[in-house]
Amino acid sequence: MWTSRRVVFIGVAAAIGLGCGDGGGGPSASELAGTWSASKAEFVSVANPATKAEIVAAGGTVQLVLEQTKAFTFTITTQGDPPWVLAGTWSTSSDVLTLTYTSGLFGESQFDMSLSGDVLTLTRGHVGFDFDDNGVKEEAMMNMDLARQ
Repeated sequence: MWTSRRVVFIGVAAAIGLGCGDGGGGPSASELAGTWSASKAEFVSVANPATKAEIVAAGGTVQLVLEQTKAFTFTITTQGDPPWVLAGTWSTSSDVLTLTYTSGLFGESQFDMSLSGDVLTLTRGHVGFDFDDNGVKEEAMMNMDLARQ
């Protein structure tokens, strides 16, 4: 079932119009570097915000590894499917994390970000998601709560 619900990230830099360079008082690369595992990874329909899908609650896992070198690996595993591994580079502005994909997908996603101790919250990342399992991706927002491992 989840195979046809694979997440397809879409570029949103132009749509959001936010910069992606470091600076502006946000967390430093050394503060963000590490392995982060999701305790929540939900997709919310833009057209109908009451429509949601939660990967972790459904038995899946989401892991984001941010290297100090600005490389990342983003692994999404849904129950019964092999892991889907995305890789590329990352950058930040004060409260935005940008993932630029170079493997597994191409383009970029931007997330509103907050860091509190060992908890990284990423919200409003524009993605495509097949909520009704009909093979058609709908515009969605991805929200994640991640804990440092």
